Amino acid sequence: MRAYFTLILFTTLLCGAASAAEIQVKTVDGQVVQGEHLGTKDGVVKIRTSYGVISIPEKDVVTVSAAPASEKPKSSKPGRTASDAPQAPATFAPVKTPNVQSLVAQKQAENPIPDPNNRDRQELHRLIRNFAESSDASRTKIIKQLQSYGPVAYEFISAAYTESNDFNDRVDLMRALAVPGRALTATIFAEAHAQAVLLMDRTATDPPTQPQDYLSKRERERPQGKAAQLKVDAANVLAIEQYASTAGGPYNCLFLLETYKKRYSAEKVDPLLNDAARDAARLAASGADAGRSKSSWSNEDRVILAEQVFPLLFRDNDDLKTIATDLLKKILPAGYPKWDAPQSEWTEWWAGAKAKLLG
Repeated sequence: MRAYFTLILFTTLLCGAASAAEIQVKTVDGQVVQGEHLGTKDGVVKIRTSYGVISIPEKDVVTVSAAPASEKPKSSKPGRTASDAPQAPATFAPVKTPNVQSLVAQKQAENPIPDPNNRDRQELHRLIRNFAESSDASRTKIIKQLQSYGPVAYEFISAAYTESNDFNDRVDLMRALAVPGRALTATIFAEAHAQAVLLMDRTATDPPTQPQDYLSKRERERPQGKAAQLKVDAANVLAIEQYASTAGGPYNCLFLLETYKKRYSAEKVDPLLNDAARDAARLAASGADAGRSKSSWSNEDRVILAEQVFPLLFRDNDDLKTIATDLLKKILPAGYPKWDAPQSEWTEWWAGAKAKLLG
């Protein structure tokens, strides 16, 4: 009779509180269980609580009631429960890396670089042709002259000294692109950097060459031996990264970020390239003007870079954390959490900050 009464009481109260997600059950041993009623079957009442699903024998149920109003989830809008409201994810999911070449091409299509007139074209060809055989002082003058042409000179610089034997000259010529605010140089730096890494890998893996009977002047000036050549190759890799850092802007920042992610995610970092503090500073410098009103950065660019970097902040890798932290300091709006705050706090803050940036 008691079980029958309890069942009727349970059914009646449940039907009366059908619109409420939470109920409260008191058992014969004095325990109170609160949660979502999942159903009653074969004499067992199942309730989903914050600790998981609990099964209570129906015979042990004393009373059933709706959960106190103060303990129900508060609705963010009339007619909606708190669980229906948009929630920030607990972790930052990795996002697809944008293609630097595509981004730059799109930007150039929106703001085409003007073609040089015949006189300027001839002068640009002359300056670049003479660069390889010039003294250091003359090279510095040529660099300044090329910089005065701005983006018009980009295609001429990009196409010069692309052969492996001329690569040192190509890297030195790229000083002409290392001017703050020249964001569209990113594709040129990325292509040259890929070639520099390839040449370094080739030096490391190729067998030693037999000495030649006759060496040209340029060949005699080249480093002799694999170790010496590797240092030159590494210097070229790092020089291009420095130029990209100086030119700055979102596309160079993205190029450097991908370079450093790959470098410091590797099981072993080449000791000739390994310096996370240096690379973090260079990456941060490329984003130094992200928050300024007059810069090559848009708020969309800041969001893209931030969402590339956030997962690194919570990786078990001190080098990647250093790189992520230094860049985020430059590109995030004010009011972000402490660096040791849990990831859930960061995702919650970013949901609001991102909406404001893109709003």
